[in-house]
Amino acid sequence: MKRITDMEPRISRRRLLGGVATLAVAGGMGWYAAGRGVFDDRRGAPFAPWTALRGERGRGLIELVRAAVLAASPHNTQPWLFELHEDRIDVFSDPSRSLGDMDPFGREMHIGLGCAIENLALAAGSMGWTPRVELGAGRLPLFEAQPSRGAGSAAAPPIRVATVRLEPGGAESPLARAIAERHTNRGPYGAQRVPAAALRELSSLNEDRASLEVVWLERPDQRELFAAHTLRATEIIARDASMIEDSDAWFRLTPEAVRTHRDGLTYDVMGLGPLLTTAVKLLPRPSPERMHDDWLRVTRDVHLAGDPITGVIVARDRYDLGATLRAGRLWQRMQLWATARGIAMQPLSQVPEVIDRERQLGRAPAMERSFADALRLGDWQPTMAFRLGHAVRAGVPGLRRAAEDVIRAS
Repeated sequence: MKRITDMEPRISRRRLLGGVATLAVAGGMGWYAAGRGVFDDRRGAPFAPWTALRGERGRGLIELVRAAVLAASPHNTQPWLFELHEDRIDVFSDPSRSLGDMDPFGREMHIGLGCAIENLALAAGSMGWTPRVELGAGRLPLFEAQPSRGAGSAAAPPIRVATVRLEPGGAESPLARAIAERHTNRGPYGAQRVPAAALRELSSLNEDRASLEVVWLERPDQRELFAAHTLRATEIIARDASMIEDSDAWFRLTPEAVRTHRDGLTYDVMGLGPLLTTAVKLLPRPSPERMHDDWLRVTRDVHLAGDPITGVIVARDRYDLGATLRAGRLWQRMQLWATARGIAMQPLSQVPEVIDRERQLGRAPAMERSFADALRLGDWQPTMAFRLGHAVRAGVPGLRRAAEDVIRAS
């Protein structure tokens, strides 16, 4: 799912390359580099799910789960479990994959679950089924949020949030063809603008206009206000020790962590470019504070630089379970549509995260009021913010658990 360091090159190159030079003088560079994962080429079991999906008829319900596990999720937490039945698949949230104080109400977790549900439903048509999606009702949180401290932490038991019933028939959606090609791109985007017609097409993917809307920030003053609020929210998060601790728990920065967890965020998905990615792997793991300071710099100097096209998915009630799951389904559809047309997308959801944190701590909703007033949202509540454009470098696949690892006994 998201906001990981894409370190600001002007500062990082000096620090990183200086460290690389020191290591080279010390000798043993080849052995050390291999141990740090410098030569890893994103193959092997943690990346196999990206090529395992076939989407062909007759391959069984597990093929739908293979599509679902390729969905976006916050910090790549992959917060889903699935039960397979003869004519349906039940989808469960996995509270042990909570982001803790980064997502205290599970709002982002359930957006990720909505993304997985959308992939599953789209793949069903390709395999000869008509999916009937039944979303759960209620309000977030469904469970008492606990700091995650990484996958596997003790938490509440899984909770069923949706059922996808499968009936014979169905037609293939062109969006399904992009499932295995979609990757979040956190690198720089070029100056070429995405045309207004494309933004209208993306908006048309919204099937729930009663409770959701896509707001495009098309005027320069709107984009400036969005950037100012996003940067301020990033600063708040980067100074919140509990939030950055829960965020840092999902960084997988060594080959051992990659093999063991098969989730979370790696250096390769940070959008650093080949040189900096190689260099940063050779250095000791930075502190959580340093990682998030770098994230603050890149938010300012890369993600919000150059007057990017930005948008916000807003809801009538951001804590309504059904609306949150539908927001996730919409976000996934938008990404797949964009992927098929060579357009990159990245979440920039720091503002909704700070809104959640203020609510959790019982503080006055300063960020919510300021953001809504600045962008004239009225009664609409922001639940997902993002940027899009034409990326300078192609996105790369992230870690994934296999379908077999996320199926629970019925």
